[in-house]
Amino acid sequence: MKTFTNQDVENYYDHTEPHYRMWWKLDASMGLHYGVWDKEVKSLKDAVINTNRELMLLGEIPKGASVLDAGCGVGGSSIFLANERGCQAKGITLSARQVATATKYAERHGVEELVQFEQQDYTNTTFAANSFDYAWAIESMQTAQDKSLFFQEIARVLKPGGRLLIADCFKSHAYDIKQEPDMLTMLNGWAISDILTLEELEEVAGNFGLRLSGRRNVTKEVKPSVNRIYWAALAGMIGTKAYNLVYSATYFSKIHYKTGLAQYKTYRKGLWDYELLALQKA
Repeated sequence: MKTFTNQDVENYYDHTEPHYRMWWKLDASMGLHYGVWDKEVKSLKDAVINTNRELMLLGEIPKGASVLDAGCGVGGSSIFLANERGCQAKGITLSARQVATATKYAERHGVEELVQFEQQDYTNTTFAANSFDYAWAIESMQTAQDKSLFFQEIARVLKPGGRLLIADCFKSHAYDIKQEPDMLTMLNGWAISDILTLEELEEVAGNFGLRLSGRRNVTKEVKPSVNRIYWAALAGMIGTKAYNLVYSATYFSKIHYKTGLAQYKTYRKGLWDYELLALQKA
């Protein structure tokens, strides 16, 4: 099974940011994650932002809460929480490029006094124990090579009674990732080695005093996003192959379209679910 270093993860996000900017309305949505679609959602931008909203509502985040955005991407979730709830958010990412982009977006939206971004590893942060009311992880937790280190660190920095909110893909049932080549293509293209089932998450998180307190399965609601990634991947496949005739693309840039195709295949096979989760620290 392929493993990825922090540098690999940083390279993935740095090398594929142009793809998200082109195909995922990055400047408008400020998010790299799947969008949750409902009857009120009319556009991709709205769907991506709706994922933030639905997770915020599940976690019952109050006004003025302190939030660690663990794996913050380009900062959209932190900026959303600052605008919607006046949250004091700290966003951390392995990518210095993302820190710069997120900081620019925060200034553009006038929330730079409420949110700050830093280049940090969410399994080993510099924050003091019991620092945050909430931790927030949209499609970032599964990137951890050792998931237990993520939950251990989150439990350390959360205040007693604090909550961890997660939006991410999970195996729909237990299976060996090595026996599912399309899943390997999907995950490895995102610099992820393997993902947990929900039951495995509860066990690992429970070892650090984090108990599941809320859940919403939105697998059906992300289907339009899955389809959009698929069509973007088809277009990207043509562009990538044409580009490679003249230039040499980086590793993740070269294979990114394969990830888009594989996530469509594995979704249709029912190999993964998309979950919104709330876990509470004892």
